[in-house]
Amino acid sequence: MEKKFTEINRQALGVMLIIFTTLIFGSIPAVVKEATTIFSPATQFAIRFTIAAIILTPFIRNLNVSLVRDGAIMGLLLFGIFAPATIGLETISANQASFIFSLNMVFVNLFEILFRKRLSIRTALAAMLAFVGIGVMSWENAAPMIGDLWLLSSALSDAAYIIVLEVLSPQYSPVTFVTIQLWVVAVLGVLWAIPELSEQLEAIKTSFPVLIYLGLIGTVIVILFQTVAQRWISAQKAALFFALEPVFGAIFAFLLLGETFSTRSFIGATMVLVGIFLTLTRPKIDESDSEFLFGESEKLPFNS
Repeated sequence: MEKKFTEINRQALGVMLIIFTTLIFGSIPAVVKEATTIFSPATQFAIRFTIAAIILTPFIRNLNVSLVRDGAIMGLLLFGIFAPATIGLETISANQASFIFSLNMVFVNLFEILFRKRLSIRTALAAMLAFVGIGVMSWENAAPMIGDLWLLSSALSDAAYIIVLEVLSPQYSPVTFVTIQLWVVAVLGVLWAIPELSEQLEAIKTSFPVLIYLGLIGTVIVILFQTVAQRWISAQKAALFFALEPVFGAIFAFLLLGETFSTRSFIGATMVLVGIFLTLTRPKIDESDSEFLFGESEKLPFNS
């Protein structure tokens, strides 16, 4: 009984950490968008992750080969999340970026379904609706879609990160595991930014508080909290709460940048949210969804 009670407490704590993480995630596109008016994407990215890695380094404990290897793998995925998002925010609005990034929830469910060799019509249609919604938002005024594609790439990497994190996070100390990831991203970020760092030293000095927020709150806190939370809750449950991120993102974009939705963007955003909702609330028993089954061809009538 005591063990069960402890497990319930851990799951509740995990949910609270994910919700808090989602709230902070919602602020990041607006802050990064503001930072791109001061720094180049590479510069603010490199400084942000270097600050984050330095903050956690004194707390590293019990390094071993498997920890470093898995931390490096997660670090590469982390770079694949934040670098494309930083580049994409140069050309699209913060609230639009939040809705595109929220497709990571759709990708999480698609990956989990496909890995089980099962794809339901419901999930496929939900994903299609979400992608059409992004198209409606992205093609407004015939704007180029480069920024949108960068954010889609970021969302795809984030989905992979969430799924792999569910497997690896219970195996290691969260602080050490996250610190290795941050150093991988920081080193890659510095290599990316080297050609222009010297030119932006003055901007770094005058706007250092923005970089501190991104490094401490927008990087250390969110990644560490997500890592701890996913020790106790599944990737799919985490995805359910991460679906709140575009809502928080739109609120912060309005409060910090004054961004609003046009009618067309509002329609597209609604389609995205409906697609995410359908994906995350699919029935536990999918037989009613007329499944396509891969890898089970012997059950298909046209093979007889």
